[in-house]
Amino acid sequence: MLPRLLTLTFTALATLTLALPLRAETARPQQEFHYSLYLELARAYDASLAGLAFLDRVAAPSPQGLRIRFPPGSEARAAVHLSSGVLRYAADDRDELHLPDKREWRRDNPRIVLSVQPLEVALEF
Repeated sequence: MLPRLLTLTFTALATLTLALPLRAETARPQQEFHYSLYLELARAYDASLAGLAFLDRVAAPSPQGLRIRFPPGSEARAAVHLSSGVLRYAADDRDELHLPDKREWRRDNPRIVLSVQPLEVALEF
């Protein structure tokens, strides 16, 4: 798993602009995985922030979940197998599926099954 270099730009009060070199963590695309993959990617992202200056770390965005990108027109779906039942998600019109960061999911570590082989599994910001 090789992270790629990402440059994010933040603007505050329309006067201050920071360009931060961050590593957008991605995983090897797979059709079935556990939610702990998100936690592993988030830890790797946090480790990449460790070398930045304090203000840059404070300004850096926090991961909000997983973004899964699919081939165009695939109409992909995901099934999240929680202990309380199965939740189903569908890809949007950009062929992306967004799985949120949820405390219950961190605790249960559900199995996630995708209907289509993804092109990319990455952190959502």
